Amino acid sequence: MVTTKTLSLKQTNIDPAFETAKAEECILSILYQQDGLSFLVRHRSTRQLYLAGYVPRSEWSSSPIEDLLGSFSEPFAEVIYGIEAPHTVLLPQLMTDGDDLEWTASVLGQKANFSDVSESTGMTLLSYLPDADLASSNTGSLVRRHHWALQLERIKATESPTFFVHVYNDAVHVMASNSGQWHLINSFPCANDSELIYHIGNCAEQLEWNRAECSIELSGLSARPYKEVLQSYFGTVKLFKSQEWAKISSALKDFDALAFATLLRL
Repeated sequence: MVTTKTLSLKQTNIDPAFETAKAEECILSILYQQDGLSFLVRHRSTRQLYLAGYVPRSEWSSSPIEDLLGSFSEPFAEVIYGIEAPHTVLLPQLMTDGDDLEWTASVLGQKANFSDVSESTGMTLLSYLPDADLASSNTGSLVRRHHWALQLERIKATESPTFFVHVYNDAVHVMASNSGQWHLINSFPCANDSELIYHIGNCAEQLEWNRAECSIELSGLSARPYKEVLQSYFGTVKLFKSQEWAKISSALKDFDALAFATLLRL
C-alpha cells in the first residue's frame, strides 16, 4: 500500500531573482483548496518561477485571499484565481439554464451555489461549495474560476487515450482526452494504490479504452511511488513535466513541482 502525503505546514520557496523582478511583468496564480491556499509568482513571458507558497487552512483568517494579495507591495500584471470544487457537474453551455438549478441537488447532494463558464471549451460547470468555503473564497477584487475549467483550457487534449491524474491526500482527480477532445473529468475518494488502480481502470472501462494503450500523466504529492504501481496495469505512465509549464532554477531545488502541478498549469 502506498500512503499518501499531504501539505500541512506553511511554506514559501523563493528564488533570489524575485528581489529584482518587476511586478508588472509577473503573474500571480492562486489555487483555493479545502485544506489550504497554494500560490506562485512567475514571469509573464519567460515563465521563470520566482516564488511558490502554501498556507494551510488552520492559519487562515476570514479573508485568506485578501490577506495573500495584501502581502505583496505592488500589483501584478495578472492574477489568476482558481478554486477547487470537487462536487461539480459539467454541461454543454447551450444546455444550461442558470435560473433552474434545483435539479443539481439530486446530482451533487446539495443545490449548486457556484458556477463557471469555459467559453473556449463551451462547457458550464455547476458546483456545490460548503457555506464556509463559499464565503472565505469570495473576494471583490478577483473572479473565481473553477480549477477544472482552467485545466481544460490550459491542457491540450491529446490524440491518443490519455489520463491526467492528480493524487491528493484522500482523493484523486482524473481528466481523460482522446482524438483531440475531452471525454471525462471527475474526482474520486482515494486513499491507497488499490483504489487508484480501480478508479482509473473503471474510467478506462467506461470509455471503452484498452488499458495497454492508455497513457497516464501523474502528479501529486505521492506521484512517484504511485507511478511504480500503475506501470504494471497501464501502457505508459509518466510524471508531470514541470518544464513544460515553468522555468525553475536550482535555487528552488526544494520546490515539489509534482505537488503544485495543478497550480503550475493555471
